[in-house]
Amino acid sequence: MTEEKGRWASIKTGGSGFLIAGIPLLLLLYIFTPQRLIQFAALFLLVIVLGSRIYSEYLIRSICLFRRDGELRGFRHEWIEAELSVENRGRLPAFMLAVGDNPGRLAVFRDNKILCTLGARRRRIFRWQGYGSSRGEFSLGPAIVRGADPLGLFPFTLISAETTHLFVYPAPGFLNLRPPGGIPLGALITANPFDEDLTRCRSLREYYPGDEMRRINWKASARMIAQSGGNGWGGLMVNEYESTLSYPLVVFLNADPAEYHLKTRELYLERAIEAAAAVCLMASRERQTLGFILHTKRGQFGEGVISPAAFTLIPILERLAVFAHRDLEENEKSIDDTELSVTLRGSTARMLDEGKFLPFGTRLVYAGSGLEESDYQALGSLRRYHLTLEYLCLDEKALPPPGERGFNQYQMKEAGYEIL
Repeated sequence: MTEEKGRWASIKTGGSGFLIAGIPLLLLLYIFTPQRLIQFAALFLLVIVLGSRIYSEYLIRSICLFRRDGELRGFRHEWIEAELSVENRGRLPAFMLAVGDNPGRLAVFRDNKILCTLGARRRRIFRWQGYGSSRGEFSLGPAIVRGADPLGLFPFTLISAETTHLFVYPAPGFLNLRPPGGIPLGALITANPFDEDLTRCRSLREYYPGDEMRRINWKASARMIAQSGGNGWGGLMVNEYESTLSYPLVVFLNADPAEYHLKTRELYLERAIEAAAAVCLMASRERQTLGFILHTKRGQFGEGVISPAAFTLIPILERLAVFAHRDLEENEKSIDDTELSVTLRGSTARMLDEGKFLPFGTRLVYAGSGLEESDYQALGSLRRYHLTLEYLCLDEKALPPPGERGFNQYQMKEAGYEIL
């Protein structure tokens, strides 16, 4: 096998030994053999060998492979489809091409290989599916195309240089958090006209002297003027907008393994990640400004923070997809040790530090293991920064009635589509 470099990452061609040994032998037979029948046979075989070699090289330069997506995203426990396109740009048909894509670290997949024949200037769409059995970051590819000339004398293997980046997000879950009074997440209706949101048009009204020119709806005004017979300013219409105040939502994910019991650590950590993803998806449906804080170790500050802003859902989900649980260090104590309950937990200290820098009116949602009563009391001091606290806990034994402690606290289910 010989290896060459070209438009593909790797091109491997076979049959070189047969070419090197066969052509000299056929030439000797043709030149030095007096029998015409043997000369004719040698010349015929020589033409076949050279023609097959040229055919194979022509196919190598004519076959192209493209990927539809450079990046793919999906959720855990879902089938994710990858699509490739194999094209023959030449004038000669390619017989019995074997096309396969490397699934990478995906453990479960189907239909990732096909066998096809491509006619001249033909294209074949190739789709296969991989199952997101675990969240993470994966690489699909490279794809491999195997073929040969019609006689199979000179096979070739083409390895594509393109790969697909795959993000498998945490398993989707259903979550619906509503604060008391039915106030929607992120947007609070107010009566103050100075709080108008120019992205939420409410109605139209007639123009009054003193209205800003930028508020005029010119299309609606043109229709009104046309209907009224062109009476001038009397047909102008002005946009009115909803008066709203935006309150961002920040998800605090407690992923410190030291704050989970050893027996249920892996299960609860993964469930907390799914709950954080569910809160983010819920906030996205409500068109809410979203932020994220990831806590993985005591004494950590400023790391794993995505500030509240628009269009942060994808970066947050990608961060959750690639997050890997860390192991405890030698000098690190676990929640199973009695000394941990004497002082504030690392996650509590982190929330106290980060909460001071959150915007006014932020809704801070905690997702993780249950906290101690001293932690809840310490976190209550964040209310002076006008923050609203809510807790999604896993291993709480008994929950007080909603609002009794001055905040909402929910018990998460250990498994299932519904988070609460």
